[in-house]
Amino acid sequence: MKTVLAATDFSDEARHAADRAAIVAKEQHAHLSLLYVVSSSALNDVRKLFRTPTDVDVKLIDDARHILQEIAADIRLKTGVMGSTDIKTGQAQVEILSATESADLLVLGAQGGNSLHDLILGTTAERLLRTCKRPMLVVKRHPKTRYERVLVPVDFSPYSASALTMASRIAPNARITIVHTFRVPFEGRLRIIGASEDDIRLYREEDQRAAEKQIRELIHKSPVDADRVSYAVEGGDPSPVILAKAEELLSDLIVIGKHGQSWIEDLFLGSTTHHVIARSECDVLVVQERV
Repeated sequence: MKTVLAATDFSDEARHAADRAAIVAKEQHAHLSLLYVVSSSALNDVRKLFRTPTDVDVKLIDDARHILQEIAADIRLKTGVMGSTDIKTGQAQVEILSATESADLLVLGAQGGNSLHDLILGTTAERLLRTCKRPMLVVKRHPKTRYERVLVPVDFSPYSASALTMASRIAPNARITIVHTFRVPFEGRLRIIGASEDDIRLYREEDQRAAEKQIRELIHKSPVDADRVSYAVEGGDPSPVILAKAEELLSDLIVIGKHGQSWIEDLFLGSTTHHVIARSECDVLVVQERV
């Protein structure tokens, strides 16, 4: 990585993201860029509020620049990483997306709750998830050290190899666990038409062996050191299995590929990626494209 971009809104969650971005940048010997976007619509509201000519919007931008510089100074004091700062005016998603064009990784804090607004429009992180082409790291926790235990869910699409490669890059010394979930196709209907439990068990065992073979091939073709990789193949729905596995292993990062979902599916049905981001206790790195 050459550039790590941390977008902040000065919230506690965003500060955790900036601190994590600094740790990653230091480990990757990359440049750290800190970005704050001043909402143009909010500035317009301020101008309407102060009906007489005023420089209040200029003062707000200057104040934001001062705060961002303080964050950069604090990061430099704690980590030795000298980050650059940038203030943009506009719509947050648009400006952040534009800034990612010259970055190798976007780092954001996890934000938003369960309000109707979040459900319909999504948080900035969720909206960027649909449009950003760069790997996107959603930070959930205050970082204490570099990543040590990484979980990589795979489904053997091309994005699986990308996720494993990115995991090895962002956490070059961590223990990596690959997890694959599977279900016997039409399992319920097989019982209805008279398939025995032994037959269904054999189907499961066959699927598990096939998945384990594919995982070994995936590891062999990847740049990751095989000595620090283990794997698990489990039956069940992906999201619950991934979240339970992350909790069991005390994972501090999940690296997952984002693919195969249209925006309409994301909006009304959700996806494994969205569920994992929303419900995980640890950070989540989403790989948006092949690497």
